[in-house]
This record gives sequence, C-alpha cells and structure tokens, in this order.
Amino acid sequence: IELDVYSYSILMNACINRGSLWRAMHILDEVMPANGIEPDIVSYNILLIGLARVGDVPTMRDYFRQLISDGLTPTKETIEAVVDGLLNLGDVVSAVSFCQDSFNQYSVLPPYTTHIKIIEFSLARGLVYEAKRHVFFIQQLWKWKPNKYHSEEFCKLMELTQKNPNLSKEALQKLFAYFGEKLEESDFF
Repeated sequence: IELDVYSYSILMNACINRGSLWRAMHILDEVMPANGIEPDIVSYNILLIGLARVGDVPTMRDYFRQLISDGLTPTKETIEAVVDGLLNLGDVVSAVSFCQDSFNQYSVLPPYTTHIKIIEFSLARGLVYEAKRHVFFIQQLWKWKPNKYHSEEFCKLMELTQKNPNLSKEALQKLFAYFGEKLEESDFF
C-alpha cells in the first residue's frame, strides 16, 4: 500500500495522541519528503496542535515559520494551535499579538472561542491591559469592511464573527465583570 499525504497525516496524529511528538516531526521532516510527498497545511496543523498541548513554543514557532516558507497559508486551526500553545506557556502578550498579526498578515482568524480564551487568560492572570488590547482588536473586527482582495469565504467568516453574540459589547462586559473588572464605555470606540 502506498501512503499519501492524508495517510501520513493520520499516522502523525496517531503518534501525537500516543505522546510521540518526535516521531510525528520525523514523519513530517524526513519520511514524507523521502517518499516524494509534500506536507500540506493539515499535516502542519496536526503537528502544531501536538506541540501546543505540551507548550513547546520554540519548536511550534519553527514549524510555523517552516509552513510559511513552504508557501502554505495558515488556517483558523493553525492560528488556534499557536495561540493555544502560547497560552499554555502563559505568554498572553504574544498570544494577543499573534492573533492580531495573523489577521493583518494572512487574513485569517481563529474560532471565536479563541478570542474568549485570550481574554479569560488575560483577566485570570491580572493582565487587564492585554484583555482590553484584545477587546480593541475585536472592535476593529466589528468595523471591518470587505474589499476586492478578500475571498467570499473570508467575508462570510468576518460576517459571522461580527455578528457573534459571544463577542458583542454586552458579552465582553459580562466577561470582564465575571473577573471583577470593568469594561467602561471609554474602552469602546
């Protein structure tokens, strides 16, 4: 039986679920190229998710750079994995920046739950400024307008994000209140 990129990705996922990150990296770096198979974004995402689980941010960053240099475009799963890895390490500042940079550079957003997770982690660690910085970013998403360079799929994602009740002003104020913080009118533009 000849394995393809999907088969190798499944094999990598099995390795990661069994705790063998090294084996998954070996498959992506050595085995797939030796068999003439180029890893796709799913292969990288599987590895990034595994690295995020253990908080291996330096290796995760290396693989993120590698997927970019291989000409692949990050997906929402890519961004979610990297943000999760940064949060698992406790690096809230980098998680906020990475989420924003990914939107600005690659026009990709993580699932809405990642935005909430970033704010929760920030507030739980007493990093109110970082939580408000991310709220500011969410407000920028509310005001976003499509242009001719955005795909129909991306425009639909943005519309869903803008209309998501969990990212509304009221929901964000309730989230801050839960952590004993106040999101004032002056925090909104």
